[in-house]
Amino acid sequence: MSKLSKFLKNPGIFFRDYFIKKYPLSLDEQGHNLLDENILIQNDLRLYDITENKTNESVDVVITWVNNCDPDWIIKFEYYKNQKASNINPISIDNARFEDHGELFYVIKSIELNMPWVRTIFLITDNQIPRFDLSSKVKIINHSQIIDKKYLPTFNSHVIEAHLHNVPDLSENFIYFNDDVFIARYLPKSHFLSGNNISSLFLNRRSLDEMLQKGITTPTLSACLNSRKLLFKQYKRNIDVPLVHTYIPLKKAYFSFAWSHFNIEINSFISNRFRDDNDLNLATFLVPWIMYFERQSMLARDICYYFNIRSAFANTNYNFLNFKKEKQLLPHSFCANDFQSKKDSSLQYKDNLMIFLEKFYT
Repeated sequence: MSKLSKFLKNPGIFFRDYFIKKYPLSLDEQGHNLLDENILIQNDLRLYDITENKTNESVDVVITWVNNCDPDWIIKFEYYKNQKASNINPISIDNARFEDHGELFYVIKSIELNMPWVRTIFLITDNQIPRFDLSSKVKIINHSQIIDKKYLPTFNSHVIEAHLHNVPDLSENFIYFNDDVFIARYLPKSHFLSGNNISSLFLNRRSLDEMLQKGITTPTLSACLNSRKLLFKQYKRNIDVPLVHTYIPLKKAYFSFAWSHFNIEINSFISNRFRDDNDLNLATFLVPWIMYFERQSMLARDICYYFNIRSAFANTNYNFLNFKKEKQLLPHSFCANDFQSKKDSSLQYKDNLMIFLEKFYT
């Protein structure tokens, strides 16, 4: 159809396509044009057919999760929070950081549906058990099984993540999930691990320096900046790019590498029961970049829709994902993130999330 005939027959569609092409719309953190997503994913799938992992490498999933409604957990949390009192960054104890909405059921379901090749799903908790039935593929790991008891209890995800490699019987190659990351479509093993045992590195398009210049310093950003100092010390490379808010392929050996090379710096923060300015984020920054510099990972694409479930636009994201499902044009993943509870004191956002997840995974 020529541009003129398209304009005459469907002027609305003509102007929609014109402006999308002139000002590309992107919903993922790697900045892909919305109109190109499916083409890119299908082309990647063809490459996966070539690089499919033929070595039968076992790959596990590790999920960190907390139930903030657990009475025992609440007692510990309040006790240690009051011990530290005014010295805690408010972001580190914001309820949104710990709140359980029931989404874990769908995180696990999304993995079992769309990544059937995963060997074991390890769920790391503080002596907590989900209220729903777990499949035989899921194993619960308590903090005390991977972290020295003198550092427990901890409410600092950076500390928990620094010890992921200690999970008993964990495979060398594993994929780390937060409990707000969902698989949207079938993903082959080679999306995460190539046939020559090279892991994928999913980079964000954001800049650490630009975030720093905005003047909003969070414990997460501080942990990235601290980690990049160590990377510069080791590799003489100044890293300015964080990872996408999605799953992260990792290797146990490079956690050991990090602990060996940066033992003093790691030991200086793992006593922080709450996130603090001297933290390091091993699983989501330091170890993935070490793997890259040690030629154990390569840059890869992951189209992940990232949004705040408390935002006024959350329902728009839900509706769009359901539309994409109907059209079989889904992204790889999505992160339904919850942050800063003061922005929404109602409970409607919880109900909206669960209604969406139930419909999406039915």
